[in-house]
Amino acid sequence: MSRPPVLHRKMRPMAAFATLGDEGLRNVNDRLDVLLHRDQVEDVHALRVAVRHLRAVTWAFGPILPQVIKGRWNQALRDVADAAGAVRDWDVFIVETLQPALALQPDNPVLTALIDTAYARRAEARVTMIARLSGYRQAPLPTLHRDLLHLSDPRHRHGDHGRMVSFAPRRIRKARGRVRELARIARDGQTEHVHKLRIGNKRLRYAIEALADVLPDRYRKRLHHKLIAQQTELGAIIDDAVARRLMCECLEG
Repeated sequence: MSRPPVLHRKMRPMAAFATLGDEGLRNVNDRLDVLLHRDQVEDVHALRVAVRHLRAVTWAFGPILPQVIKGRWNQALRDVADAAGAVRDWDVFIVETLQPALALQPDNPVLTALIDTAYARRAEARVTMIARLSGYRQAPLPTLHRDLLHLSDPRHRHGDHGRMVSFAPRRIRKARGRVRELARIARDGQTEHVHKLRIGNKRLRYAIEALADVLPDRYRKRLHHKLIAQQTELGAIIDDAVARRLMCECLEG
């Protein structure tokens, strides 16, 4: 297993992005390769987590990236995550809602019919997912690799953005401010607002993990631990909302 990249306080932000971007793309490709060759619940989740990490890295370095490259990375990574979204929703619904209920009432004909329907819908979603993800091996993921080669080429100058010792904390403060604003909005309890808060929370958490080598302890430890706890709470709320939606889909036939 390769060692994770190490960032240095005096490192230039563009060099740091090239390092983290290369590792992130390797992780996404590895997870994608596994997913295309077998059907395990944890493989879909692993791909989405790898994509989320890379999306957080892309956001963190957004201000220094050429607009075309930033847009291409955001779109490509969003597409990969979306392609696996439906299967992941069915997996969570089956594992966390239907299977526990069936374990308590194994002879319940309604639950048996529901779980059969859910598995059938999940199978349909997986066929669609595999068709979409297979194409991403040819494009656009190779294009993202070429972007990194371009950004790493010393012949191309992309501006002076200081050093990571100041750049990284500044970006974390920006993300933290956004999460605070989203938390204020989500106090109304609307699922859409809670979902946006959850996304912002994840982005901040994964950005901290990516930039941990050059961040103060108050971000790497205390804030990071707080985000993990909040993510669990927010995830439960969203999973419940998704479960209700999928339950209605099953009952509607």
